[in-house]
Amino acid sequence: MTNFYIITGRKKMALLFIVLYALLMAAAAIIKYPSLGLTLTAANVLSSVALLCTPLHPLFLPIGLVGLLGCALRNGYMLQGHIQPLHVLVRCGISLALYFVYTWKR
Repeated sequence: MTNFYIITGRKKMALLFIVLYALLMAAAAIIKYPSLGLTLTAANVLSSVALLCTPLHPLFLPIGLVGLLGCALRNGYMLQGHIQPLHVLVRCGISLALYFVYTWKR
């Protein structure tokens, strides 16, 4: 378990990107609320909140990332009527990068 008060420089940078990613995803969901509906917007925001809780317990990181990936798939159907494969690949790449940078031990 990660001690909240002892965070290395690499983890600080990873946390900065995780927080930025979570806030951007939550903001995008809130902006698209009329098109997404309450349930999907809430799922996006809750997944983002899980990411923001990562410093409290590392288990929140995969929960939030998987939640946001699932929301991305459903968002594609709701907003465009289909899923963009390139968008899903980019989101998977970002999620994997955030996960491995945060959990990688030297």
